Amino acid sequence: MKELLKKLCDKYLLNLGLFTDLCPLERDILYPVCASVFCAADAEFDLAKFKSSLALIKENPKMLSSFRSTVRPLIASLLSVSGDPRGEMNQYLECYEIMRKYFTNSEHLALLSMLFTKIVPVDKAEEYIKRGRQIYDRMKREHRILTTKENIAFAVMLAFSEKSDDALIEDMEASYQLLKHSDAKNSMQSVSHVLAMSDEKPEDKCAKFKELYDNMLKKGKKYGKRYELAMLAAMSIADFDSGEIICDVSDVEAFLAQHKAVFDLSGFDGDEPVCHAFMLLTSAYAGNANINDELKKRVLMAAGQAALYSFMVYSMMTVAPVVPEI
Repeated sequence: MKELLKKLCDKYLLNLGLFTDLCPLERDILYPVCASVFCAADAEFDLAKFKSSLALIKENPKMLSSFRSTVRPLIASLLSVSGDPRGEMNQYLECYEIMRKYFTNSEHLALLSMLFTKIVPVDKAEEYIKRGRQIYDRMKREHRILTTKENIAFAVMLAFSEKSDDALIEDMEASYQLLKHSDAKNSMQSVSHVLAMSDEKPEDKCAKFKELYDNMLKKGKKYGKRYELAMLAAMSIADFDSGEIICDVSDVEAFLAQHKAVFDLSGFDGDEPVCHAFMLLTSAYAGNANINDELKKRVLMAAGQAALYSFMVYSMMTVAPVVPEI
């Protein structure tokens, strides 16, 4: 296993253990998602900081309705790894208010505002969010039934692309047409959104994605057909060949398989992927120093954030609406 991946796995297991021992949450699936936040930040779970972050969320009554339910532990985790939680919270609030100008209020916006400020300063946020709304409207015109609130994240992240809106839509549609015959047809729209962030030709990046996915299946791996495919698409646009990615996935899964607690907390059916590995790899690839192209790094980070958002939304959908007080 690569040293970077081993360090990530060690940090992940440490945070997962600390989180589960010290912090009761409503559903098990939230533990790995929250632990991944600390892992990506190279930080260690601190109960005092986590409680302080929860208290900080409560101090903002206009955000309370969106921040107090299932998304609250995720946001508290993001605040906990900040050097300035109060200042970061203010940035989130500013970004959230801008999001509300362009999209219907929901927990999706509360979470997306947190991830969005990791990529762009608040004073430059509106131009991207406004463009994201335009892209989202175009996406809905193309595929009204398939486009849902979950696709807001992909639309906003696509706003970072240097392509024109027309070029993005053409790219997405071309990729979707190439991939829609898959048995995971509904998820291929999200895959096409992630792939559109890459400058490669649709035929080339779709072929790379399909090669990666098909080779995983040939290895006997059973991967699901929802949020995890967006993360797989994010990995496929990195500067690694499919063999290296599959090797990395296998190494991380084998490492985590030694720890029963990881599977007990997965929250997924037995036939679904070990999504912990996907989360760790998107973090590893986005921060990989060997990717020298700054634009590709930014694109990969945006793709990874959008894909991670998709997974977080799934975790929110499967959790009861009330989180116990700590």
